[in-house]
Amino acid sequence: MIGIQAILLNMSIEFSTVCGLDEAGRGSLAGPMVLAAIILRDGFSFGDVAPEVVMRDSKQLSFKQREKAFELIEKYSLAIELEVMTVEEINRMGVGWANVEGFRRLIKRIKADKYIVDGRLHLGRLDEKTELVTCMVDADEIIPSTMSAGIVAKYRRDQIMQELHKQYPDYGWNTNTGHGTQQHIDAIRKYGINEHHRFRFVETALKNSSDRLKLR
Repeated sequence: MIGIQAILLNMSIEFSTVCGLDEAGRGSLAGPMVLAAIILRDGFSFGDVAPEVVMRDSKQLSFKQREKAFELIEKYSLAIELEVMTVEEINRMGVGWANVEGFRRLIKRIKADKYIVDGRLHLGRLDEKTELVTCMVDADEIIPSTMSAGIVAKYRRDQIMQELHKQYPDYGWNTNTGHGTQQHIDAIRKYGINEHHRFRFVETALKNSSDRLKLR
């Protein structure tokens, strides 16, 4: 929604407390989904405090760039909230449910005048907050607080996957962070799956394989 509609939205939130929300790990084959909600200080601009840091969609940043951005967000935020949707929840209820439920939990526990969620989602009724929520495609590219939420969610999820890599080094989660890279898929074929894998996602990734997946 980059254009007139986005400009009008930016004008409407200029003098409001805006909570940006985004997630990381929705499409991963392994590991949790991490969702973040961020409220930045009024008038805060990354360009003012750290012009050398290029702010953009978290997936376009290197780990080191995300780390620096995370430090700035942590320093200049009024509020940071995280929600971790476990693999158990995703396997039981589905990733779509986990995505919506994670955002609903965050919105319910953080107070703001507006909530800008990245993506084309339908979050349902949220009592008195329902009309305050806007779900916008590409919000993580144009709304600073939503962009920040994406960076924080991705940074925190990468940390989790680094820790899980220590337990299961065969899958290369320290570099692929649980996503469906060829390295990860080859490792699944060789070693099977473990309790940190999303069964339906793995089955889809290996739908053309006759391999029998066994829980390690």
